[in-house]
Amino acid sequence: MWRGMIKPAIAPVYKRIEAAARSGKIAVVASPIAFGARLAQERLGIPLVTAYTAATMLRSVEDPLTIAQWRVPSWMPRLARKAAWEALDRFKLEPMARPTLEAMRQDLGLGPFAGRVFGSWMHSTDAGVTLFPDWFAMRADDWPAQVEQASFPLFDGDRQGFDESDLRAFLEQGPPPVVFAPGTAAVEPSAFLGAAVAACKSLGIRSVLMCHDRSQVPASLPRSIHTMQYAPFSWLLPRSRALVHHGGIGSCAQALQAGIPQVTVPRGYDQFDNTWRIERLGVGRGISHRGLDGGSLAATLGQVLSDEGVARAARTVQTRMDPVAGRDKVCDVVERFR
Repeated sequence: MWRGMIKPAIAPVYKRIEAAARSGKIAVVASPIAFGARLAQERLGIPLVTAYTAATMLRSVEDPLTIAQWRVPSWMPRLARKAAWEALDRFKLEPMARPTLEAMRQDLGLGPFAGRVFGSWMHSTDAGVTLFPDWFAMRADDWPAQVEQASFPLFDGDRQGFDESDLRAFLEQGPPPVVFAPGTAAVEPSAFLGAAVAACKSLGIRSVLMCHDRSQVPASLPRSIHTMQYAPFSWLLPRSRALVHHGGIGSCAQALQAGIPQVTVPRGYDQFDNTWRIERLGVGRGISHRGLDGGSLAATLGQVLSDEGVARAARTVQTRMDPVAGRDKVCDVVERFR
């Protein structure tokens, strides 16, 4: 992520903000890994609101704690947890990021910064807001004091370009399907989709496979499986039985909004932590991507579909979703800097 996403964006983001500031007073809302925005705050004095899409962006030593794919047991002492973060900083994160940032700071006339890049510096000193509610991830005592909590934004993509006719016809031909979505950033999702097809055949269920790259979809499919590149989740998921996905925070939120069970297959980033929180809510289960096949996926999905407790929990959590209030909260935080 550092080489492919974060580092190449630092200078362009800074320059874009610098150019925008010439036209008048502005405030910036940015991810904590948009380091160009953080540099612009320090160099140009531009107000910055850090927006956190997932709880893993806010480092903590409190439960529940995940570091990458590892779930830290609740019995581990606080000092040991702190030492784990310090070791990660010392041996990986700081050597990776600090030289680039120090060089840019020098070019901008900024002095060396104190604190760890991913531990404290990346958080705006002005304000921060989570794009998830407190019942999904409760505030930790060691979060930055300026961080407030809102709710899921529930972004739905380019809904205007969506033609629902073929999908609607499929939905009307039988019972609600299970939706399989490997995620827009998935690299070669053929293993996920192959396991999905095998699981559906084993369980005898209808399904919708969503994948941007049709070459990754198995060539020969039964009529009970419909494939498509895109469909807005806000339209499709309320008409579906469950969602099987990569564990991204946006997909988790859309399934919660629809009130349907989930099965997650996390591979990286925030997905492992999101999976843990989905399981704690009782609305779904996670399964390892390592060795994923039709048998293992069918076993987990079958358990979720047959568990009335999971379905009941999903309907209960649905009543707690309040995207309008969450949107208004974000607007309130940003508008303080008008």
